[in-house]
Amino acid sequence: MSDSEVYDQQEHRGDEHDRREVDTNPTEAGKWVSALVALLGLWMLAEAFILNPIAGNFWSDIIVGAALLVLGGYNYYRRANEQLGSVGVGAFVALLGLWLIATPFILGSTEGFAAVETDLEFWNDIVVGLLVFVLGAYSAYEARDTDVATPAART
Repeated sequence: MSDSEVYDQQEHRGDEHDRREVDTNPTEAGKWVSALVALLGLWMLAEAFILNPIAGNFWSDIIVGAALLVLGGYNYYRRANEQLGSVGVGAFVALLGLWLIATPFILGSTEGFAAVETDLEFWNDIVVGLLVFVLGAYSAYEARDTDVATPAART
């Protein structure tokens, strides 16, 4: 293959890429997912003071709640400005959801299995963790289904 043919193919690929609107989100799809993540983060911050969990869970709820609030707000801002959501943010949110599910089992006790948090605190972390995991995984899945996240292979 001559150099001019290779150049023509590369130029053609570049034209195709320019015509596709791969980095825009004109319908602002996914804003509700990001808003729910931010609201769940706000709930985790409030819950830490309302339910007054044991020390380990208190700080976990504060840190995870603040992170969810910031990450959900970030993706909401991107999507409200007709940009795509971030795959990395969605994946990190999903991991935070898994952490929330594991927290009652890891940090839920100060004296081994004898002193665990209350049922309300336990189930709050489990339910919110499941919701956050599903929303984060869905957000990452939807955002990765673009050419920005998965560029075409070079030949």
